[in-house]
Amino acid sequence: MHQHESHVYLDEAVANALYPDLKNKNLRNIGLERLGEIIDTMVIDNYGSLNILLKQGNDFSLMRIEDGFSTIFFNLKVQLREEVESLVEHQGLYFKEID
Repeated sequence: MHQHESHVYLDEAVANALYPDLKNKNLRNIGLERLGEIIDTMVIDNYGSLNILLKQGNDFSLMRIEDGFSTIFFNLKVQLREEVESLVEHQGLYFKEID
């Protein structure tokens, strides 16, 4: 998020149920501690999703953190995909492409 222009939004169901004050608001600048608390709540409670829109040049990619353990990327371009794969590998996780 810090290397690319990004916009962070809660899934509407999460915002309505847990964070109505954050509905349709970009969470990019709420602070890492607050954002971390929101992500922890979602992971621990297995509740809803968080959407991160990443901009690289004229392209946008979507990172969706959902159901506690799944992180799904859409429209990853070469450089961003390499960065994500490196981070995933560094964390001891795996990257699986779904057609």
